[in-house]
Formats: sequence, C-alpha cells, structure tokens
Amino acid sequence: MSYLRQIFMLLSTLIICLTGCSGSNECNSVQTQANAPSEDGFTGYVVERKDNSILVVDPAYEDFSANGGGNRYYPAKWFSNAPDPQIGSYVEVWTDGGPENQPYPGQARAEKIAVSCPNTPDGAHLSEADAIRGGLYSPDGEKLRVPVIEDVQFDQDAGTWTIRMRDAMSTTENQDEIDIKVDDVAAVE
Repeated sequence: MSYLRQIFMLLSTLIICLTGCSGSNECNSVQTQANAPSEDGFTGYVVERKDNSILVVDPAYEDFSANGGGNRYYPAKWFSNAPDPQIGSYVEVWTDGGPENQPYPGQARAEKIAVSCPNTPDGAHLSEADAIRGGLYSPDGEKLRVPVIEDVQFDQDAGTWTIRMRDAMSTTENQDEIDIKVDDVAAVE
C-alpha cells in the first residue's frame, strides 16, 4: 500500500469519525435492509445517479504500474437499490453478497449504505457535499466520464470552494486533472 494511500485512508477515517459524532441521525445509515454486514464496505463519493442507482468512486487509487497497468486506478462501482444518497455525499456501501459485474465501473446491489454527515466549515454557506455537487454539475465537471473527487478546499476570504477532480477513464498522464471553483452562496429556499 502506498504511503499516500495510507495517509488518505487515515484522514478519511478521521473525517468520517468526526462527522459521525455530530449527533445527527440522518447522516448515519440512510438505508438498511438487513443486519449490519460484518466486513468493510466500499467507500467513496457519490458522483452520479440514475433512477435508484448511484456511482461511487473511491479517491484512494491503486498503482498497477509495476505490473504494466496504470499508475492511478480508481475503484468505482454502480450500486443499485440506492434511492437516498445525494450526489456529492461520502458513503460506505455494503453489498448483498450477490455476484458483481466487473466491467469498469463495476456493478453490485447495495444492501446497506452509510452516509457521512457533510462538513460545513466556519463561514461557509454550502456544505462540502453541496460544493462537490456544484462542481460536478458545472460545464467542466460534466465532461468527466467517471469523476474522481481528489480534494475539496474552502477559502473563506474569497468565498469559494475549490474541488480538484480527475477523470478515472482518461488515458492522459494526469488523467485530466481539473480544479473547479464553486461560489459559496446560500441556497435559495
């Protein structure tokens, strides 16, 4: 496991743990249809949805260059049976144990989905999930076939979010890395 992946996994776990302590039950498990699975689920950002299916992409990449593969492989799966999680949410998904289709991105049926509570930094109007959604719906974000959310930063002085994304399907050296700016404006109710 690469050093960067270890750091990212530790930071992701810390963020999930800290946001899970906020006291809001609606962010914990939005969908449960059986007993809690015993093994770790698939984690990542919801980057697209169609009907009751969501596409989840893990920003922690795997490096297969030593075996002649790519140096950045981002795990991605479509999960059916997932009506609730919004685009931009960070989730952990467990499957029902049924067979998974393997063409990239993979496909599986969700049995349980846990949604992390979105972070809203001091001075921000939007949550992190709202900013990600804004970036994905921007003209540049919509060009990415399988978007990878690599980094999300809020600049309170400028009142903007910067979402760094890549296209997991790209074959270019940097996989079409882009930074998308999203203005932090209050949602109209």
